[in-house]
Amino acid sequence: MTDEEQAALNAEKQAETTVTETGAAETDANNFGEDSADNFGGEAEAASGFEDNFGLGDQQLSAGTIPSPPPVPKKEPVTPVTPRSHAAESLSGVASDPVATNAGAGQGKPEQKKTREEELFERFQLMRVPGKFCVYAMWFRGYLFQHPDALKKLEPMLCDDASVQTVRLGINRLGAFPSPEFRNVSFYYPMGMTTEAERKDWQEHLKRFPEYAKLMNGNYPYFDPPQFYYRHGAVFLDKAVTDRLEGGIFYQCGAFCGASAIVMNQYKPAKMYAFEPAEANKVFLQRNVARAGLKNLEMYNLCIGDKMGKVTLQDHDREGNPCKTEAPAATLDIFEQKKSVTGRVAWIQADVNGMGLRVVRGAEKMIKRDKPLITVAIYHNPEEFFEIVPLLHEWGPEYKFMVRRCQCNPRITYSKITLIAYVP
Repeated sequence: MTDEEQAALNAEKQAETTVTETGAAETDANNFGEDSADNFGGEAEAASGFEDNFGLGDQQLSAGTIPSPPPVPKKEPVTPVTPRSHAAESLSGVASDPVATNAGAGQGKPEQKKTREEELFERFQLMRVPGKFCVYAMWFRGYLFQHPDALKKLEPMLCDDASVQTVRLGINRLGAFPSPEFRNVSFYYPMGMTTEAERKDWQEHLKRFPEYAKLMNGNYPYFDPPQFYYRHGAVFLDKAVTDRLEGGIFYQCGAFCGASAIVMNQYKPAKMYAFEPAEANKVFLQRNVARAGLKNLEMYNLCIGDKMGKVTLQDHDREGNPCKTEAPAATLDIFEQKKSVTGRVAWIQADVNGMGLRVVRGAEKMIKRDKPLITVAIYHNPEEFFEIVPLLHEWGPEYKFMVRRCQCNPRITYSKITLIAYVP
């Protein structure tokens, strides 16, 4: 790796979510009760934010006290194209091909003249590389350069050939992305990089779109296969494993707009805790949870990781403009202790923009104690991709490790690679 590449790598990593540690970072969780306010964040605001529960205090969502959310301008995502937009096209008869792009045809809208570039993109199925995937690729290249045996160490720990193939395919797809400084370079549209199984899953996902819409009462703004089709990887597990989830405690880290909690609730938890630090997602999360009638869910404006303190993360304001948000941070182990959560931890699910390894580290006690199902999106950076499995294997040798790509959208070749750690 050249000096320029290393400098760019360091700059990109510094731009990610940053955690400000407090005096509690070095404090053992067993001592948390001695000075809970200071240990939580060192300031009253941090402790208050922890208890705030999005302004609902400790009231249950079933109490009917959820305030009416303020109006939010509707903005459709532009890139990458979401399953929702494709499914809507297919169901309306506008287009049956999931890669069709002329969504306005036949709807009374004047057809806009395409540029030469747009014509070429459509003809040869090209697209511009998402900038974040270029950054992912650079991180992985740097990591594999420093740890050339990382794949050889990981693959023997995986439980089946499909997991090994998923890992290799993910790494190969990363190789198709240019360096960040060339992120606007076009590359061949990924139909040639998408497997037949993924294309079949995508077609099946579109067929079942009305079922997902009904599940969410038609109110969820982003339909996405990881939640509704793959259930964060739980669909790949034997019934004997998923049956054990019933009656347990579920932790959902990175609640986004609520779809994961709604899907996970189908496995009949005794209690669910959902964590979402981004202010921009709060309104959708409250709205969807309320409309779904989840009576066993508590929501917290918390960033879950491996240290106590505060986080500064990229967010959007109510007008959709980029901004930064500060939120309190906690670990699952200390959350459990502070909130006096009792019961068996059955499922820890996390899709937290690269903090997956931190979430696992911060749940060491409950993982060693209860051996829960753990599903983590591991594609954001090489540390969570390569280092969670060895750590969990050290804590619980009885764990089995499966890796699946829980995303079938043919427009997105590298995302939602999910680690599924379970005890048979």
